[in-house]
Amino acid sequence: MTELADLPYGLITLEQWDALEIAHARRWELSEGTLIMSPRPQLIHQEISKRLTRLLDDHLPAGMRVLPEIEVTTSSSYPPSVRDPDIVVIHDGAFERNATRVLAADVVLVVEIVSPGSRGMDHVMKLHEYAKAGIEHYWIVDADAPSDERFLAYRLDGDVYRQVSALDGNQVRLREPVDMEFTLGDLTG
Repeated sequence: MTELADLPYGLITLEQWDALEIAHARRWELSEGTLIMSPRPQLIHQEISKRLTRLLDDHLPAGMRVLPEIEVTTSSSYPPSVRDPDIVVIHDGAFERNATRVLAADVVLVVEIVSPGSRGMDHVMKLHEYAKAGIEHYWIVDADAPSDERFLAYRLDGDVYRQVSALDGNQVRLREPVDMEFTLGDLTG
């Protein structure tokens, strides 16, 4: 319990965030300077993450890489924000810098897989935050949503996301940022 007692109160800086070992060892994010604990993923969440990461890896064009759970700085100005998306597609240049986290400018796509307790965060807060950070594409996978909302794809239009028509029944068809097709069943087995 001493780990939680040692957490700073109030808004923190990026330097304080970097110094927090607990934040990087557990599922913490930084939202406008405030520490937020993310829910632990369930088995289906992890299976979807593994399968979608593999699908993306098989279809990515040259110059891009897919990584699970890498920190993304969405705002470095005070109060800062650092997110830990389930899946991130980045430009090769970001990978070559070998940093502990990437900047939003290096990110082509973020994917959030909804867990119990994260629905509002993923559909509202992160939708706004990732758009504000200039991340071109955002996908939300929600295994518990109604069938027409289990896979949502967004593309940046100015400073807001617009939903892209990607789901047709059980079939997902995408052309950007990756040209690929799969079924929702491919994600859950």
